[in-house]
Amino acid sequence: MRYFGWFLGLALLLTACQIKEEIQFNADGSGSYEMGFDMSEMIGMGGSATDSVPMMTEIDTVVNFATFLEEKKDSIATLPKAEQEELEVLRPLKFVMKMKEETKELDMRLIYAFDKIEDLANFAKAVNKANIKEMQSVMDPMAAMGAPPSSGNDSVPEEKGLTDFYSMAQSFHTSFNSAGFSRKVTEAARLELQQKKDTSMKADDPFVDMMRFKQVYRFPYRVKSVSNPNARIMPDFKGVELEANMFEANNDPDFFNLEVVFEQ
Repeated sequence: MRYFGWFLGLALLLTACQIKEEIQFNADGSGSYEMGFDMSEMIGMGGSATDSVPMMTEIDTVVNFATFLEEKKDSIATLPKAEQEELEVLRPLKFVMKMKEETKELDMRLIYAFDKIEDLANFAKAVNKANIKEMQSVMDPMAAMGAPPSSGNDSVPEEKGLTDFYSMAQSFHTSFNSAGFSRKVTEAARLELQQKKDTSMKADDPFVDMMRFKQVYRFPYRVKSVSNPNARIMPDFKGVELEANMFEANNDPDFFNLEVVFEQ
């Protein structure tokens, strides 16, 4: 499975890190997908940003690739059509970074707008094309460890390194409409996790809580019920979140499976 297989290696590199995957839906099925890395706790515990991410200067920035494409549209128009089409995959992507050592803050997020959930197949391709150096500084140590697990989805071309890590959405079947929401791990991804899981990992190992993975879903409708006992309904009843440590994610391939019924 794309992301479960990386939990152990990443935890050793990024102590006290949270990886958050968030999907926000609009009533028409469009929305935004966000993947974030929050390493603030790592700095707060006394770690230096330079341990894994170089502390350059204080940063609070947003890179909007749609704006970049508009600014460069005259130059882009001179490129071969195939190259123009490759650059267009960047249009829905934004990169947000906040880094401030004084307040112990280190947060990086990638945000990708979609018209329909199937568009998320382009997310990893866009991240790879963007070649964001700050994200590279986080993920390069992982790539150096060797090739990551395969996608668990034969319909998606296999890509290596960073692209593979950011393709974690491909490990799930996701659906959304006015009646409800469903997200379930694919059978191929479940089998791969079972084959590759770390059988030496124990629930009481001190490092299993040093890295956590969170999934957050926000809806335009009120939530009536959820199928997963690990899920927490948000106070406004328009969102659901699940969170796992390394042991839970490694040992239970269905930990994040979720069905949500909306109020009618």
